[in-house]
Amino acid sequence: MRILYVALTRAKEKLIITGLEKDYKKSIGKKEDLLNTYKDIEACNKINKNIIQKYLTYLDWIEIVYLNSKKELEDILSVNVYKKDELMKDMFKEEYVDEIDLKEKLDEIKFSKEEEIRKKLDWEYKYKMVNNILTKSSVTKIKNMKLDLNEEERHEYNVPEFLKEQKEITSAQKGTLMHLILQYLDEKVNYDKDKIEELVLSLRDKRIITDKEKQAIDIDKIHEFTKTSIWNEIKTAKEVQREKPFYINIPAKEIYGEDIDEEILVQGVIDLYYVTDKDELVLVDYKTDRVQGEAELIEKYSSQLVIYKDALEKSLHRKVDRVYIYSMYLGKEIDTFKNSQ
Repeated sequence: MRILYVALTRAKEKLIITGLEKDYKKSIGKKEDLLNTYKDIEACNKINKNIIQKYLTYLDWIEIVYLNSKKELEDILSVNVYKKDELMKDMFKEEYVDEIDLKEKLDEIKFSKEEEIRKKLDWEYKYKMVNNILTKSSVTKIKNMKLDLNEEERHEYNVPEFLKEQKEITSAQKGTLMHLILQYLDEKVNYDKDKIEELVLSLRDKRIITDKEKQAIDIDKIHEFTKTSIWNEIKTAKEVQREKPFYINIPAKEIYGEDIDEEILVQGVIDLYYVTDKDELVLVDYKTDRVQGEAELIEKYSSQLVIYKDALEKSLHRKVDRVYIYSMYLGKEIDTFKNSQ
């Protein structure tokens, strides 16, 4: 449905949608019967969710909306049905092209038409820039557009299990492993190094991680996190959410710096957010980068954090009170609000 939404909202002036139906009349008849049945029950113009869930194709959804709102759509939408036999006849019609004398036609062109011809030849599509922008992207890709990262940071592929034991674990993979352990920490447990080791072993025994991956996990760094004020707040928080995926529409001009009246559907995953016992909404992003100091992390990830914050505020309909980067490498929690002021 998200992909269909993007497709339907890209056209500037006209949109042509095509689809195939084995028996159009029969299909439309069934949809009309369903809509009429649920309208009698609900006595409103909304499409019942059971009807939407019954169908799985773009064409079915479009037809349902059309049938439900014919009067509202009649000025902007027309539906044409073409039968296969008619189309096949048109395809095999012979085309005749009159032979022309090119020189003779060129001689007919008046000098006064030169400017008009030049304009036509030099014409450029005014929405040309739109063709070069992504309709859907990720937070990581947007960040990488603004930074010159090495290939290890740019790409992290899903490696088949049978290959994992054969290769050395990269820095990016170690970072992913550290994120994983933080995700599995239980705020009800008072962790020491032994208990963290037990957690890591249990993940290995459940085959969530391999033995080689287990050896790459830095227990000390995880233990440092359990001593932070962030962890103390999590332990008494009203609500804790980890690894939450989101989608958000962002104006393209904010990303590309061009005057483009378009939006990009951006997806990402928020590492952690929680609501404190004082009802404060706190957003936390884990980072494992090897950096010189706090300023480097803030500069590198500021655009990413702005998107996370915006997405969370729109989703929960409230403001985010604090945003932290937790640096595993520095062993520090960095309050980005304070640092940006």
